Amino acid sequence: MDQYEKALEKMSEMSEEQLSTLIDMQKKRICICKDCPSYNQCMAENNEGLFCFLGKSSCDLDLIQCKCGECPAHTNFLMKYESYCRKGSEEDQRSKEN
Repeated sequence: MDQYEKALEKMSEMSEEQLSTLIDMQKKRICICKDCPSYNQCMAENNEGLFCFLGKSSCDLDLIQCKCGECPAHTNFLMKYESYCRKGSEEDQRSKEN
């Protein structure tokens, strides 16, 4: 089990309230989605981010440039994929491998 899978396991054991608090905190603390050139007004209006864990954006977007590989979450959790806002979470992309 890698770092990402361990994080998902811990998150699955949290209450909805705890999980929501953690997600909000991580969006502010480590998430760089809002600094990405592909992040747009629709995403901002919907307070979207942390796509690597939460999945792809509900907004239409043009992938201008991907900064996922520069994100502390990507590094800390040893993630393999990128373009989460468009392709889905790390978990979604890993499941397509199999």
